[in-house]
Amino acid sequence: MEKANWEQKVNEIITGYLSRGDGCFDAEMHAKLCGYSYEEQTISIEFETLKWQINERGGIHGGAIAGMFDTAFGVVANFVAGENEAATADMNVSFIRPVEYGEHPVITVYIVKKGRSIIRLRAEMFCKESGKLTAAAAGTWIPL
Repeated sequence: MEKANWEQKVNEIITGYLSRGDGCFDAEMHAKLCGYSYEEQTISIEFETLKWQINERGGIHGGAIAGMFDTAFGVVANFVAGENEAATADMNVSFIRPVEYGEHPVITVYIVKKGRSIIRLRAEMFCKESGKLTAAAAGTWIPL
């Protein structure tokens, strides 16, 4: 796909998916497209940290962070799958430092492999405010 078409599709598909507002889990993650690179094959998504995501320490629960990765990966995998949807086959998350309530995690997803039967993605989560790496993840998606 040519660069102009790729960028247009990213804007249409990812922004449309993230702004659905239909009450599903992904819509409740309060995510928005914040960048992309055709050359590097990356798409970046920014999240809000929400009150329901706080753990007993006062930071963001690891499950909520994993949910952010799954949301970011899912929208990118569905973009890569084109006319099809894609389902999570596996996902691994490595937690590096805490994410605090009020911070804005930005996940940059790297498209590693896009085939007919498998999509491999990896990602890094940085804190928008500090620029520090907070977590990393990788996973596999299956086009349906």
